[in-house]
This record gives sequence, C-alpha cells and structure tokens, in this order.
Amino acid sequence: GNINSSRRQIKFKSLPKVNKKRLYLEHNRIMSYLQKNFASNITSRGNQAYVLAASPIYDEWIRSNYELQVWQAYLKMGTEQQHWAKEVIQRTKKRDQVVCTRFVQKKINQLLAKISQASATISDLQIQLNIYWAQLTSTPAPSTTTTGDNTNNTPSLTATTTTTNRIREPVERLERMILKYIHHCTQHVKRLSENKVKLARAQLDEFKALQDFELVATPLQWNVHLTLKPKMKQWSTKNKNLQIALKRVEYDLPPSFIGKTDFNFKIDESVIGQDEAQELYNQMRQVTKEYRTRAMTVYIQALTREQELLTNEIKQMIEGFPKENDTDRAESQASMCAFKQYQELREKRIALETEQSLYFLEDQRVEGETDNPDQPVIVAPTLTRSLGEDFLLQL
Repeated sequence: GNINSSRRQIKFKSLPKVNKKRLYLEHNRIMSYLQKNFASNITSRGNQAYVLAASPIYDEWIRSNYELQVWQAYLKMGTEQQHWAKEVIQRTKKRDQVVCTRFVQKKINQLLAKISQASATISDLQIQLNIYWAQLTSTPAPSTTTTGDNTNNTPSLTATTTTTNRIREPVERLERMILKYIHHCTQHVKRLSENKVKLARAQLDEFKALQDFELVATPLQWNVHLTLKPKMKQWSTKNKNLQIALKRVEYDLPPSFIGKTDFNFKIDESVIGQDEAQELYNQMRQVTKEYRTRAMTVYIQALTREQELLTNEIKQMIEGFPKENDTDRAESQASMCAFKQYQELREKRIALETEQSLYFLEDQRVEGETDNPDQPVIVAPTLTRSLGEDFLLQL
C-alpha cells in the first residue's frame, strides 16, 4: 500500500464501448477547461479521474434530456391536437393515431430506460469516488511491527490527512463543474431540439391555414396554389443548399468535392536542396488553397443564381394570384387573406427547416468525426437528478 502508487493507479470501472468520440470529450480538452475555470477544485487525481470518467455520461444525459422533451412535446401535440410532427410520420410511414401514439410512447420509454440505466452508472462512479477518499483519509501511516518472524506493513496517511481533506471536493461540486462544461459544449444540441418543437408547431399552424384557405378558395385560386406548391418545395431545397454553402464558408468546412482536392507532388531532395524544395511545397499548398477558395466562390454563385431565379418566379406567381371573384367581392377578400396567411406560415416553416438543416455543420465543428472503439459508452443519469433550468428547452 504505497500511497503514491495507489494515487497513480486511480481508475474508475470501465464502461461498455461506443464508436463515436466527440472532440470536446477528449481528456485533454476537459482538463484544459476545468483547470482554466476551476483550477483549485481539480488538483487531486481522484477528482480528475472521476471527472474524466463521468463527463461522457453527463454528456449523453443532457442529450437524452433534450431529446425526451422533444418527444414529449410531440406526444402532447399528437394526442391533444390530433396532429403529428412530420418526423413522427416519416418514421411510422402512417398518420394513424394509434400507430403514431404507440411509436412516440415507445420512443419516450426507450429514453427513460436509457436514463434509468445511466442513473446506476453515475451512482456507481460516485460510490467509487467516495470509497477512494474514505480509504485515502482513514488509513494509518506506513509502519512496521515485528512479531517473531512475521512483519506487518500497515499503510497509513495520517501525515497527509490534512492535505487530503483540503483537496477533496464534494461530488455535488464536481457535478456542477461537469454540467457547466457540457452545457457550454452542447448549445447547438439544445437549439436543434428547440427548433424541432418549433417546427412541429409551425407545421400544425401551416396545415390549419391550408384547411382554412381550401374552404374559401375559388377553383382558379386553388389551381394556382397547386402550381405554386412544387415551386415552393424546389425553392426550399435550393435555399437550404445556399445557406449550407454559406455556413461552410463561415466555418471553413468546404464540401468534400472541394475540400478533398489537394495538389501535391514529390520533389527529389537529393537533387533540389531542402530549403528550395520546401519553398516549392509552400507554393503548391497556396495553389490548393486558392483553388478551393475560387471553387467555393463559383459554387456559391451558382446556388445564389438558382435561388434568385426561383424567388423571382414565385414572387410573380404570388403577385398575379387571382384576386377577384365576380360573384362575391367579400368572399374574394376572404380567400386572399386566407392565402396570405397560409403563405406566411409556409415561409415560416421553410425557414425553420432551413435552420435545422444547418445543425449538422455545427455538429461536425464541435464534435468531430473521429472513430475510437476504446471510448467509454455514453449513457445518461436519471432525470430524478435535476439538471436545472439551463437544460430546459425554451418552447
């Protein structure tokens, strides 16, 4: 029982493995953040080992908590207003009330089971940390007593008890540190979850507005609506492509057909000197960089032009929307108002879908794409442990 040896060998029980590794869960990034923001709280190796083991679990706890709130909102909307989010219909391939209710309830139960399972994992890690500190603070100092031919070596820490008590941190304080870090790194996950619920509500509002318009539309107005509908869908796709491209420029994440291009060649340094060769390599890297910039510029020009032409075409169709009804001017006014309301809600829904389509880039930027089969599994603690208001979706 040498204490220095025991402190070097602090290791919490390993968890099942998972393939995906998020960059912000790499040990050096976690420790860098904690040492910068909580330097005095993270001096002990026991605390450090606990934080590194627990952080991936808290990460998925937070993610599961956000996802659970989304599916609970879907269930409430589906049961109370008989309208299911597009995500539910895409998964079930049906609009049947019973089928959709069962599917969403099953999804909620799966998340609750995942959270419940993780509760045991968190508790186990906390028990291990408490046992570690109990052993560290209660063992007597190393002493040797001889009885006959038997020698008893009893490890002890009486000399270091004061220091140990000073560097020990309550589990609750460590938990707050971890939660603050993960909350900081998962803001995009929270925004995505909020966007999903907002989108489901926008889909409901748009559907109701379309029903209202259908009731008062003239045959000619309805035919124009049917002509406009695929144009709006096409415009939505083109607009998403353009916004994604612009966001790629902002994040310096070019699409693969541009980003993978790398002009390179091998210079024989037995003939050309190393310094001169390096200068040529640098020039070629600059050529690659300039090519990527110019290619991305032309790509965005093409996407902008596509969107611009469709925008003008749609604008003309809306401006030329049949307004007059020879039989009843009041009815004509009502149908125009109903169409305008529907179009505004459709544009709102498309804007939310476009926003949602950008989150995969934030995911790439924050989490990375590295696969590591040795990374601990990411599971979640129980919801009975409150995350606090920071982790509630703003719905």
